[in-house]
Amino acid sequence: MAIAINSAEMCVLDAPASRRFYVHVASLGFLIAAQPSIFEEVAYALALSGASRALDQAAEDWEMFPSSDSPDPKVSLAQSAANLHNKAADALRTSFQCIVHLDPQRFGATELLLGPSEQINAWCYEDGYLTYATDENAAAIMYAETGSLRELRSKIRRSPDFDPALQMISGQSLFLYDQRVKTGSGTALTYRRQAARLLRSSRDREIPPELIKRVDAAVAEALAECVGRSVTTFDGDSVLDTCLRRADLMVRMLLRGMP
Repeated sequence: MAIAINSAEMCVLDAPASRRFYVHVASLGFLIAAQPSIFEEVAYALALSGASRALDQAAEDWEMFPSSDSPDPKVSLAQSAANLHNKAADALRTSFQCIVHLDPQRFGATELLLGPSEQINAWCYEDGYLTYATDENAAAIMYAETGSLRELRSKIRRSPDFDPALQMISGQSLFLYDQRVKTGSGTALTYRRQAARLLRSSRDREIPPELIKRVDAAVAEALAECVGRSVTTFDGDSVLDTCLRRADLMVRMLLRGMP
């Protein structure tokens, strides 16, 4: 279980109020390989976020067509989508506020992935990156972006000031927050050494099946609170089953990202 951070001094360093951060799935895979204790939190958050996107799509599909059903599925799905979005946003915030990453702007420094006062407003997945926005303005930019994220990463590496409101995180650069180390200047080396030591001492980096089953059960319970079994997509498929499949896909993707 990750340790909650409640210090106002641990906010993201000099980060714009409205920002986007794109995290390569292999970076999260490295994190859970070194710190398996955070697997459940991260996997649960990713699973709910994936299910939420699936539910959003189902709601949008119904919204495009008139309905004579009673109750109107558009209304119930819209409310269900809003409820699940809130659950996913809370889960992402809880896990991300316990993760630090290397700060490319300040050599040898680390900072929190998400500050204590920040929220996750929107998310998506593209080209190996899990993309996040902290408010509606950042979300609008994120959804409007076109082109390759790899090309965007190359531009940022060549010109760090290309987009100050965007961070692209890849490689072995995510770590579980350590209260003894904290964040800031000169902490990167300690986190790197800790991760290397943990990976060397881990004989089996596979996540135990019982942990995966616990995540699956928790996700199923959360989804059942938001989506009824009888609710269907416009094509007639079970919305709940569609969300569960997307949630499982996100967990499997995280596991495949482990080194």
